[in-house]
Amino acid sequence: MKRLKTFIAKILRRLLPFKYYKLVANGFIIVPSYYKSIIEDAERYMNLSLQDSPEKDVLLMRKYAHILDKGLHRSDAEPGHSKSVYENLKLLIRKLSETKYGKDATYIWAESKLEKYEMLQRDPKSFEPFRGDPVTSQISYEDLFSLIKQRRSNRVFKPQQISEVVIRQLKEVVNWSASSCNKQPIQLFVTNNPDLSKKCLACCKGGTGFSDYIPSFWVFTADCRGYVWPTELYLPVLDTSLGIQNVFLTAYTMNISGSILTWAQKSEQEEILLREYLNIPREYIIVCCAVMGYAEYSYCTPQRKSIV
Repeated sequence: MKRLKTFIAKILRRLLPFKYYKLVANGFIIVPSYYKSIIEDAERYMNLSLQDSPEKDVLLMRKYAHILDKGLHRSDAEPGHSKSVYENLKLLIRKLSETKYGKDATYIWAESKLEKYEMLQRDPKSFEPFRGDPVTSQISYEDLFSLIKQRRSNRVFKPQQISEVVIRQLKEVVNWSASSCNKQPIQLFVTNNPDLSKKCLACCKGGTGFSDYIPSFWVFTADCRGYVWPTELYLPVLDTSLGIQNVFLTAYTMNISGSILTWAQKSEQEEILLREYLNIPREYIIVCCAVMGYAEYSYCTPQRKSIV
């Protein structure tokens, strides 16, 4: 019976257009209209993630190098483990060696993990696990907590642009945020043009109450090609959110305030326009947007719930 079903499925896959084949394969399940856009987005990104590209390879390279790295930090590391991960990493490093990513810092880092793993297999007795230098934070809990409490999402800005130097510094902060399996999928799309920023803001639901002057508009995205769909459906949002928090806290040390704008309620036309305005490739999932600038005045602090 199982073989018959498999045979029929193959025939239907050849005869039917893909969207109709999926309907049959899923048992003609009827989905409420308010879920359809979410499902369509997920399927679109899943299809894009299945396509081969150097960009996909570099994300997976970081992932496999991270998996090996965890084992290579262990005092009880032994040869023979994670062979499939090693083979995958070795293949990706070979593929990427002739691309622009062959000189990337993460490529060199991944190579070092491969070499350390190979050394463990050859000579386990002389193996010494990786160990980082001890770190003592120079930032006190009180200072960090004070910064977290002071940060506000202001919406009225001085007619003062954020310099390109500062934007680069904030991008660097995002680059050092945590991410699942060290894939580093976050990509920022930023305009420092007030007129273009205003047009981008018009694409966002909840973009009300802002001053007429919009200094800088930011779009936080995640490269969909680094994820296994649908099991990692929520990871792009999680990974990107970690970077967003870094940006907002760091920006506040520079007297720059920002206001996050949801992208969950976007329409198809709004997505098309925003991608056109900032040249955002289709492979990048738009997680949320933000307006950044120097506040004309600070918003009042809302009270927080009690800690139980």
